[in-house]
Amino acid sequence: MLIINDKLVVSDNEIVGLIGKNGSGKTTLIKSSLCLDSKAKVILDGEDFCKNRDYSKLSAVFQDPSTQILALTCEEELKLQSMFHPVDDKIAKEIMGEYFNKDFYTLSDGYKKRFVISTILASRPKYILFDEPFANLDKYAVKLVKSVIPKGSLIAEHRIKEIRDMINRVYLIKNGDIREIEKEKMYDEDFLRKEGLRGFSLPKIEMELGEELLNHEGIRVRESEVVCLVGRNGVGKTTRLKKLVGKIYLVLQNPDLQFFEETVEDEVKDENALSLFNLKDKKDRSPFTLSYGEKMRVLIASAFASKYKVIALDEPSVGMDGEALLSFYEAIKILKEERRGIIIATHDEDLISICNTIINMDQGPT
Repeated sequence: MLIINDKLVVSDNEIVGLIGKNGSGKTTLIKSSLCLDSKAKVILDGEDFCKNRDYSKLSAVFQDPSTQILALTCEEELKLQSMFHPVDDKIAKEIMGEYFNKDFYTLSDGYKKRFVISTILASRPKYILFDEPFANLDKYAVKLVKSVIPKGSLIAEHRIKEIRDMINRVYLIKNGDIREIEKEKMYDEDFLRKEGLRGFSLPKIEMELGEELLNHEGIRVRESEVVCLVGRNGVGKTTRLKKLVGKIYLVLQNPDLQFFEETVEDEVKDENALSLFNLKDKKDRSPFTLSYGEKMRVLIASAFASKYKVIALDEPSVGMDGEALLSFYEAIKILKEERRGIIIATHDEDLISICNTIINMDQGPT
């Protein structure tokens, strides 16, 4: 049995969920449970884990895959691990497929996440802590990973729809407090909205489409149209968007790599945009100090202020809680009202309802 801070319990015969808003402390809890930052009180099978850190018994999958790799390929990573404890490369080969021997830095974000998940699972620790394991994964990879996540796992995840059918129990972390809640709450849309969590449905934004704004690289976008690019990890969604640079305003996945000014006001450079996207109270702050959802709002406000008629967003909802998702939804409404065209590359089923046109890059437009 794994006990964290005398409150969160994971038995070796169950999968447990951990939910909470952005900034509630899910990632901090997972890191401290491995005794990496400030120490948590971690009891593993009756013993103090931090006194004798045996990571073959307790391991984790973190949000950023690049922070926990040592080798360039999955195969090489497993060879390194095998020098210290037994590994099972079958599960890694199943998850990575043809990319088992590919250079990590040439992989899509989805396959980078698969890389780390597969190497952790291959080492078969008794308990595993997962931090946002389904972010960046396509629906096929989500199904595959869900099928191989073992008992004895704790999953911290914003995409509640992906975990509520696989967990046995669930904890809510709020204002620094951790408490177990009824699993049925994961299906209660009123509760999810109230707690700033995801798992609720977004209504379609009804608006008449206008003149053609873009028709390039197989992507046609009209005024007030949301075109969504979907498809398997590695199929080329991000590459397709990059080919449109010069014709579109592109917002990529990592917000921190796209800020160049000291304050939100300097970044956006437009008072109207600051007001429209509810950023006036944050105009004097550094964009780097904001939550993920707020950072995305700054980038979308900057795109709005750019006057580009077509704005493209690459996996914009990764890391968003329920509040951030609603804020994003309102931002899309504003762009549509401005007769802008929007392209969204996404694996997120929560966004599909706002799409006017879906281009499945495995098949073609629908």
